[in-house]
Amino acid sequence: MRLVLAAFLALFPLYVMAFDFTCAREADYLPEVDPEAQELFMQTRRAEVKRGKKDHANITGLYELAADKGHWKAMHNLFLRYLKGKGTPRDSGKAIKLNQKLVDMNVPIGYYNMAVLLEKGHGVIGSDKDSAQYLLKAASMGEPNALIRLGNFYGFQLPLEKQQDDKASAYYKCAAKQDVTIGYYEYARWLKIGEENYPKSAYYYLLAFLGGHYGSGVVISSVFEGGTGGLGYEENEKYSSQLSALLPSFSKDPLYRIPNIAELYPLPYHPTMGRYNPETDQNEMPE
Repeated sequence: MRLVLAAFLALFPLYVMAFDFTCAREADYLPEVDPEAQELFMQTRRAEVKRGKKDHANITGLYELAADKGHWKAMHNLFLRYLKGKGTPRDSGKAIKLNQKLVDMNVPIGYYNMAVLLEKGHGVIGSDKDSAQYLLKAASMGEPNALIRLGNFYGFQLPLEKQQDDKASAYYKCAAKQDVTIGYYEYARWLKIGEENYPKSAYYYLLAFLGGHYGSGVVISSVFEGGTGGLGYEENEKYSSQLSALLPSFSKDPLYRIPNIAELYPLPYHPTMGRYNPETDQNEMPE
């Protein structure tokens, strides 16, 4: 999905003059979730991600029950199912109405969804500029998808001479601060490509693996297998084998997680850059 370039180019002079971005915590904007609704939501998620044949109609029905209890994640997932016709007839009207509830609740992902609806023209009327403003609103509230889209825009989608790495880095870093898998992964990717900070990139790939991103596990284990992976580490068969041994658990269960993976499996030192220390936000060589 591409950012609406025309809208941002129209707003571009505003961001050239000054870049005053404060990273917000999405969690500060999220409503409390009823424990019963959360239990129902997790039951539904397990049914949704399990391997093999799925009862999509039942999954949609369970999300509807959780959404009726005000569970914002259930409302978002249900919004997507209405929009795609998954387990229910496709109904953009119901999807838009449900997302408007998220906006009324001031849930950040509601603003992001509205930006996408406007961008795609899915039953809502508005300009590209309106879409961009909803996207900026979502990003200002710490919504990871919006932050990543802005990072992609400034780091990769603008013409080369207009790309602004400082803005891209700030948005990707903020996405990672939301403690969500996609934020870790996209920041790791940016650190590798945009900043060539390989120890820090490896650290965030490891965190993404912790959060269930199977591809990050493949990337980080391959980095130490024969010195491949593009991060400049030396071969470390023992460490690569340790991480590779974890992959089947993530493959078998998409909800599998390993808390504190960076502490349980500390990264080896990079031969020229050292090891990233999240407490100091610096790469440090061994003493």
